[in-house]
Amino acid sequence: MAADLQEAIRAALRASGRPLTSSELAARLRRPHAEVEATLLAPGPPPELVVGDWPVGDPHFGLDRVVVAAWVGEADEAARQAALARCRQVYDDLLRDFLASHRCV
Repeated sequence: MAADLQEAIRAALRASGRPLTSSELAARLRRPHAEVEATLLAPGPPPELVVGDWPVGDPHFGLDRVVVAAWVGEADEAARQAALARCRQVYDDLLRDFLASHRCV
């Protein structure tokens, strides 16, 4: 089953053309978020994927971390670093939007 989920993740990222969070992948694949995240964070991710993992310090966010993955195919190291930068931008945008709209009471 893990191999099937890995292939489904690869296909979803290839089709999207942009980095996706583990939550977006879980929704698209109709699989539990924890299962998708564990597959992305498993040791030795497939070489055609880049996975970024950033902690979230705000308890109101509802997650301990944000995991973002991107498809890079058989790319060189420069392309992998650019894909990781795109993943980081997804994380930064998500955090910025949350902090801009969040109000503690």
